[in-house]
Amino acid sequence: MGIMDTIFEGDSEKQVVERGKFIIDHGVMANRILIKIIKGSKQLEEIKRIESNVDKRVFEITNSITSGAIPPNLIDDMLAFMDAEEKIVDNIFNLARTVARYEVKDKRVNRYVKGSLLDLAGLIDHGLLTLWDMHKANTISDAGRIKRKIDQLEQKGDRIKDAMLDYAYKSGNTDYKSFYYIQDVAYLADDILDGCQDASGLMLSIFRSVLT
Repeated sequence: MGIMDTIFEGDSEKQVVERGKFIIDHGVMANRILIKIIKGSKQLEEIKRIESNVDKRVFEITNSITSGAIPPNLIDDMLAFMDAEEKIVDNIFNLARTVARYEVKDKRVNRYVKGSLLDLAGLIDHGLLTLWDMHKANTISDAGRIKRKIDQLEQKGDRIKDAMLDYAYKSGNTDYKSFYYIQDVAYLADDILDGCQDASGLMLSIFRSVLT
């Protein structure tokens, strides 16, 4: 039995937790479609559908949290946690939309950008799956160890983002629109990994507030 099952013993509380897992599941689904879009697919509407479903589910969760399903000392952290998870999916959609709307003209620059975005999307996938594992943590020590993995993924993402920004500044083949495109997609991908890190920190805070 994981910490989540220990904390939320009632049926209504467990429904909140299961809905939270729903958000992560759909974040993984959206990110894997994002990978296809980076490779040239035209499935933006599918990610939009996923994002809309998540928005509806977050509304349901928020109502559950504020209607007495969650202990009062956990309400603020749980609301912040749901908001962090929702923003992850929102930013995946925003990144997919940005990628779908523009293609870098210079082939060498385009290959570099797509390769970097695929690396970042791989880290995002890993981050979401690791966040899912955190739901199943059995001890605070386990949760802390899982969070450190997410921190490391975010740091790797930072290095890729910084390399993309350096490339945009230094490449002689980057036109005006491509320069700002590289900036936009680098920061958006970084925001998604930051969201995974924020969500893991809030989850650890919830665990500690109950069990210490």
